[in-house]
Amino acid sequence: MASATLRWNWWTLVPLTFVAAVVAAPYFLTHGFLAMGLALEHGFAIVCHQRPERSFWISGAEMAVCSRCLGIYLGAAVGLLFRTSRRIALRLLIAAAALNLFDAMTELAGWHGNWLAIRFVFGLLLGCTAALLISSSVSRAEIPG
Repeated sequence: MASATLRWNWWTLVPLTFVAAVVAAPYFLTHGFLAMGLALEHGFAIVCHQRPERSFWISGAEMAVCSRCLGIYLGAAVGLLFRTSRRIALRLLIAAAALNLFDAMTELAGWHGNWLAIRFVFGLLLGCTAALLISSSVSRAEIPG
C-alpha cells in the first residue's frame, strides 16, 4: 500500500496567493482601496458565482469567492504538499467530487439549506485531492524546490 509523503515546494504559494487575494478583497473594499478591491472581485468573478449568501464575510464585506471556492484554493495549497500513488489520488478525487455533487444535489432537492461550513469543507477536500493528483502525477525531477 502506498503512503502519502510530505514535501514542500514553491508551487504551494500559488493557491496561497489566491487565498490571500480572496481575504484581502473585502478589506480593500472597506478600508479605502475601492479600485483594488473591485479589481479582485471582478477577477474572481470569472471563476466563481460570488453569491453573497454563499460567501463568508470579513471586515464587513463578502469575500471575493464563495465558501466552496475558498475551500478549493486552500485545499489546493495543502494537496500540493503531499504525494501518493496516482491511483490513490484519483480515487480520493472521485470521492471528493462525488461529495460535492451530492451536497449540491441534496440542497437543490430541498433536503437541506445553505451550509457554508459544509461547502467550505467539501471544497477543501476537492481542492486538496485535485492538487494531490497533480503533485502525484508529476515526476520528482520536474518539481523544483
